[in-house]
Amino acid sequence: MVHQDIRIVIFHSNRLLRESLLLALAQQDGIVVSPEVSGLDQIHADGAEFQSDLFLVEASAPLQICLEQVRCLQTIVPGCKTIMLDVPNTDEAVLACIEIGGASGYVLDNGSFDDVVRNILAVAAGETVCSPHMANLAFARISTLAHQANSRRANQPQSLTRREQDIIESIEKGLCNKEIAVRLGIELSTVKNHVHNILDKLKLQDRRSAARYVKEHGLTGNLH
Repeated sequence: MVHQDIRIVIFHSNRLLRESLLLALAQQDGIVVSPEVSGLDQIHADGAEFQSDLFLVEASAPLQICLEQVRCLQTIVPGCKTIMLDVPNTDEAVLACIEIGGASGYVLDNGSFDDVVRNILAVAAGETVCSPHMANLAFARISTLAHQANSRRANQPQSLTRREQDIIESIEKGLCNKEIAVRLGIELSTVKNHVHNILDKLKLQDRRSAARYVKEHGLTGNLH
């Protein structure tokens, strides 16, 4: 089986660090380093000159500016993988690189060259180097986001059936339950059940507020 070289681009403002990494990585079998860059202005709009497998990207202070640069980089070179370098050794910084910057890997500001190589090999293989502590934080963050998403879905009103939409439209026109029953040709008790279900779905207290809610949200815009 033929193994292809891992193509790297170093994206960092520190010239000494760039050149040092370039020389050190050049000694590693299976790793090819493309011309290093110090700023986004050196990357053409289409990113065509960078046929790379991943970017080594600066994440030193100010971190938010670096993360914004990563987002721009991912726009110029869609689907590119990034390893953040010099990441501050805090939970918040690492999570920001993953969540906001979309990093595939990271090396802390007190990391070693071996950490860089280990991350490159892992990311190229579709894996991630992560301490047990950060893995736990990442899982906790995913769990929190999932819980928030489930809560938002639970708080959203359920969609109304066609019959319930007919009844809401009738309520908006000022019809009472008995008049709605006659208009739709159904039993009065059935109308009452539908009104109860509508209030429950929309999480509202009375039929007037239900009619106002549906009208404000355009839920009867396509009714005739």
